Amino acid sequence: MPRVPYIEESEKTPHTRELIESAKRTGAPDPRVVSIMTRSEVGTGWVEYWNKVLYKGVLPHKLKEMCRIKISVAHQCGYCSTVRSNVAKAEGLTEQMINDLFTYESSSHFTPREKAALRYADLFKQGEHAIDKDEVYQDLSKHFNDEEIIELGLLCAQTDGVGKFVKSLNVLSWEEACELNPSLTRGSTQEAAE
Repeated sequence: MPRVPYIEESEKTPHTRELIESAKRTGAPDPRVVSIMTRSEVGTGWVEYWNKVLYKGVLPHKLKEMCRIKISVAHQCGYCSTVRSNVAKAEGLTEQMINDLFTYESSSHFTPREKAALRYADLFKQGEHAIDKDEVYQDLSKHFNDEEIIELGLLCAQTDGVGKFVKSLNVLSWEEACELNPSLTRGSTQEAAE
């Protein structure tokens, strides 16, 4: 049971209904979390912003979805780790690729550009000390222009920060997520060892 209740039907506006319906269509963000966030004007604003970060911009959505899942598994958010974007699936993101996120550097499923983004997501999750280095941005600039780096950084920031909040809402526990997807246990073990 979530620690903050879902919005009541009587509290929904046409706009909040559309945000929830959009989440059902796209698969990410999950309609359950949208149904919590839309209890607040600021939460509703965040859902609108998150949709722009995740689905708009210049970076491929599939790449952003891989980074989102990578960070979510690292902080063992059951909800975020099990949510899948239908748009990313349509763009070719498979469960095999998601399983390979744990060993992306040696996987043949990812391009050098995708590996650079996943390295950045790994470092971002470690903390600001890990990304506050010239060599991190030199690596990124080999694969991304300035606009893309800003977009990737904002995606990682939202995934990490809001992901911690969403995890604490207890929409889906890590144990429940691992029951749904046993490979998560392997991924969190590898993340902890790194």
